Amino acid sequence: MRERGSGTLDVIERSLLEHHIKLSSLNVLMYLGSTESIKLFLEHTDCIGMVSVRSISKELAAGTFRVIEIKGMTMNRDFCFVQRQGQEGALPHLFAQFAMSHSKKL
Repeated sequence: MRERGSGTLDVIERSLLEHHIKLSSLNVLMYLGSTESIKLFLEHTDCIGMVSVRSISKELAAGTFRVIEIKGMTMNRDFCFVQRQGQEGALPHLFAQFAMSHSKKL
């Protein structure tokens, strides 16, 4: 699992609670600080992990990992745009507009 305080772990915990499952009831072997460290750990164990499907696209194509669907459980994550105080550049503004208009598809 991701480390305590990570947004990913918060999303997982909320989704589990919606199904009356406490994170503390799971047999969590290790909390790791990045998706890459979780992927490396999983490559060398017989454990399962929870990461974004987008973060394992190469591993899925190579057949290293597979997705295990959990029927009736979705894990959506919210993102926010942040920027330095002051004048907004044209390109960041254009990207933010694009992302917000396509957010349902992302």
